[in-house]
Amino acid sequence: MGFVHGKFGRRPARVPDPGFPAADQFLLHRGKVYGVLSLPPMSRPATNPNDQASSLRNLQLLVVVLVVSNILLGLMSVYLLRSVDQRYSELVGRTVPALNDLRELMSRAVEAMRATNPKNFEGPNQRGADALLNVRRRLDAAQNFRGITLKSGYFSAESDLGVAILKTGQNFDLAGAAVARLYDEGRLTEVARRRDEKLLPAFDSYVAAIGAAADAVESRSLAASKDYSAKTDRLSTVVLSVASWPVLIVLALLLLTAVFVLAMMIAFRGKDLPDSP
Repeated sequence: MGFVHGKFGRRPARVPDPGFPAADQFLLHRGKVYGVLSLPPMSRPATNPNDQASSLRNLQLLVVVLVVSNILLGLMSVYLLRSVDQRYSELVGRTVPALNDLRELMSRAVEAMRATNPKNFEGPNQRGADALLNVRRRLDAAQNFRGITLKSGYFSAESDLGVAILKTGQNFDLAGAAVARLYDEGRLTEVARRRDEKLLPAFDSYVAAIGAAADAVESRSLAASKDYSAKTDRLSTVVLSVASWPVLIVLALLLLTAVFVLAMMIAFRGKDLPDSP
């Protein structure tokens, strides 16, 4: 206990004592007594072991989800690559041989037509006999190759493309056989007329049918390629969506946070918060 000299004389005053509790201490200043309220020191909140275990489980779950998504992404990528490779391999394996067969078929038709040229029969009789044998051999080779081409490979499944080739090819075979028969009978005066009137138009129709079939094969292959490309693009979009889901989640959280902050700003706009005491 101490004394304080103040306006009203000598009076007792309570002096802060370290032994007293913090709430019972006072401060002496210029003869006046001021009470000082000392707040107890703030202690750190205790960490709950259950919260730590829950956070660890959530982290482990997130890692598992990421691993599973990466595995699925790898499987989908492998499937996509194998599917694209298989489809394009089948397309190339069907289209390229068909175009090669049509080119070979046209080449043999041209060779047969050239063999019927009257100039090949000019000269000795032996040369005429060899030319006639060559005509028949060329016509038979073209006919046999056409039959093999239309019954196997691409044209066995696309039979509509082979109808015109078969019909015009048969007409060409008949006209060529007629010209060869005229050569064999020695009716050389009629060969040139028969060749120009019958064989040449049949040859033109036959070549046109082969060319139309080649164009159809090319257009169908391009259409199939575009279809494969569209399917590949769709599968690629799915793969990219699966691969980017973590980024999408982060962006969604950021967007929700921005919306929440904006909503709070709009709600408290123009309102003054009360001052703290």
